[in-house]
Amino acid sequence: MKNACVFALIFFSLNFKSQLLPSIGIGSLPNDSDSICAIVPRSQGNPWAPISVGDTMADFTLYDINGTPVTLSNVLSLGKNALIVSGSYTCPIFRNHMSDLNAVASQFGNQIECFVIYTVEAHPTGSPMPSSGSINPTNPPYYQPQTYGERKAIVSDLINGVGVGQYVPVTVNVPIYIDGPCNEWWQYYDSPNNAYLVDTNGIVFSYHEWFNNSNPPFGAPTNIWCDIDSLLGVNSGGCSSVSSFNGTFDFQIKSNSSNSMGGNPGDVIDCFGELINTSNDGVKVNIERVFNDLPNQTWESSMCVTFCLPSNQDTTSVIIAAGDTVDFSVHFFTDANMPGPDTGRVRIRFLNDNGNQQPIMKMFRGHTGGAMSLNEGAFEIKKRKLLKVFDIMGKEINPKPNVVLFYLYDDGSIEKKVWIE
Repeated sequence: MKNACVFALIFFSLNFKSQLLPSIGIGSLPNDSDSICAIVPRSQGNPWAPISVGDTMADFTLYDINGTPVTLSNVLSLGKNALIVSGSYTCPIFRNHMSDLNAVASQFGNQIECFVIYTVEAHPTGSPMPSSGSINPTNPPYYQPQTYGERKAIVSDLINGVGVGQYVPVTVNVPIYIDGPCNEWWQYYDSPNNAYLVDTNGIVFSYHEWFNNSNPPFGAPTNIWCDIDSLLGVNSGGCSSVSSFNGTFDFQIKSNSSNSMGGNPGDVIDCFGELINTSNDGVKVNIERVFNDLPNQTWESSMCVTFCLPSNQDTTSVIIAAGDTVDFSVHFFTDANMPGPDTGRVRIRFLNDNGNQQPIMKMFRGHTGGAMSLNEGAFEIKKRKLLKVFDIMGKEINPKPNVVLFYLYDDGSIEKKVWIE
């Protein structure tokens, strides 16, 4: 009888593995010195064949920084579903949604095996992004690894919380497995921040182009809790959508940051804040960089809100569910060849799309090479130039009497005036 049981178990295991597509690798634990294969961006002759809901997953084996493997077929053979999210430290959307993955693992860990696949750096410093092929300023400033060991070192930074509260809002509590030296996962499954919810038969139950993101840079919004409710036949309590935008919001600088930050020439200087829904309804916030005063064209600035914008993009918007908070940050990319002291200034306007509250204006400063006065008046050395006039709803208008108006000047200052007639 014992032999019969062993035979049955082996037969089940072999039969289960046959349901998955052949393994994409990687077979054995790589050496730290193994070189990372050349990364050809998707937009430059390296297209990806999308994997859709209903498709069968390909098997794979990958390893964490300690050499512990995960094999998809082994996970599923235990009767567990799997939630697999890919990403890298330089992907802000990935970083900002790790709290969601932690929450799924905490609530449904007995039924769903949750883990991360760490792939190519989404926004590497000084080299093309694997998706678009373009080169944009990024943070934190990591280069695309050249060896498997260098990729492990960045994963170690992520696990050990380098930048927790800034780059990493929370510590990642689920296992992180590392893509192989020839980027086997990325080549087959793509990234960054995509997610696969896989049932026990190895079938893709749901696919997120952007994991659990109500404000993706493109594609449809996703909600992992709705997917889990459908897969398991439960009520997780998280399956809700924003259907109206009558709420209100506030903006606050994070406690471990400031709207005026310093650094050395060549640094990326970061200012971190958060948009807070202060109501019981959804709210849509329109965001505009209305003033971008940098010491030289070699400096750049950019905004991040759920994802990071290119340095030349001035506007975006974000939807915030009732009681929720969304991270926001401004980044100054300074010039190592300018010893300073130098100061860059960016003013951001946050406007409630429903028009039910006055716009919130915030000035951010990044300075290098010396002390900087925080006195607003210290910047008014030359005569100011009026840029535009807008009303309390943020609408640009021509000056007129008996109306409260806001005057925006080229130094970033704003004055509230009313002309009585």
